[in-house]
Amino acid sequence: MSKQNLTNSEIREDKIHDRFVIIAPGRAKRPKEETGETDDAHLSERDKCVFCPEQQKGVKPLYMSGDNDHWRVKVVKNIFPALTPDNNQAYGYQEVVIEAAEHGRELGDLPIDHLIEILEAYIERTRELSRDKKIEYVLIFKNKGGKAGASLRHAHSQIFAAGFTPPHIIDKLTRAQEYRIVHGHCYYCDLIKKEESGPRFIRGDERAISITPYASNYEYEAWIIPRKHIDNVTVLNREEIASIASLYKHILSRLNKENISYNVYLHQSVLDKDEHFYVRICPRRSTWAGVELGSRIIINAVSPESAAEFYREK
Repeated sequence: MSKQNLTNSEIREDKIHDRFVIIAPGRAKRPKEETGETDDAHLSERDKCVFCPEQQKGVKPLYMSGDNDHWRVKVVKNIFPALTPDNNQAYGYQEVVIEAAEHGRELGDLPIDHLIEILEAYIERTRELSRDKKIEYVLIFKNKGGKAGASLRHAHSQIFAAGFTPPHIIDKLTRAQEYRIVHGHCYYCDLIKKEESGPRFIRGDERAISITPYASNYEYEAWIIPRKHIDNVTVLNREEIASIASLYKHILSRLNKENISYNVYLHQSVLDKDEHFYVRICPRRSTWAGVELGSRIIINAVSPESAAEFYREK
């Protein structure tokens, strides 16, 4: 039986995140109690939105594309930070990237040039924050939709820069380094070669590819990986940025069409760890429950091969 037509459950090992995933297509058919409440019901509307231009007047930008009256992307300080540069007990920075001036715009509907500007904001802020020698870790992430933890409907992402590296990130970096020692190659470089002609390939070009990982932790999980071996976003050139923006738009357009909440994060290292940068998109169609939280074994009801077919659809 081909992987594309997986019907029985199958246990797969996610070696880079050190966990097992049970791909269980039959689980998608189990009944669910409907509450009648949409997962976005609590999100703020335009008249209460702090990210709309009317509310942003006078707010000093850390970065901006456009001008004060006609900006397209704007980075500002997070006004409710857990980390601050004036607190040595919790040192760091938190910023908000307002991805569009217009309320209600979806990233998947924005032109590629606009997505490029968002990526350029990530690049400039990562570069600036990593100049602080106390900063070890810069996480760029996005929560879209109520199930993904979003509290505001206005399109935005966030930057979290900490003076420490989270232990699970250290473990992940260590496993990637161990792979290199054993195989003589980068795990992600080998992954590109393995997946670009297989059933989990979505699309790509000479600069980057998008795939659904073999042991996907989330239903419809997707990765965007540049072919060039680079540590973080600051090393991307203009052509690579455009390629990633195009792949990003395609994936988010498909998720938006189905109204699926998602989280996005950029896997990167600012400490020259010889890592491989990539973008991870984690749709949130289901909620981790007792098995996942108690055992760290993930049950995924959509095979990565079926997810790739979903993304390949026009």
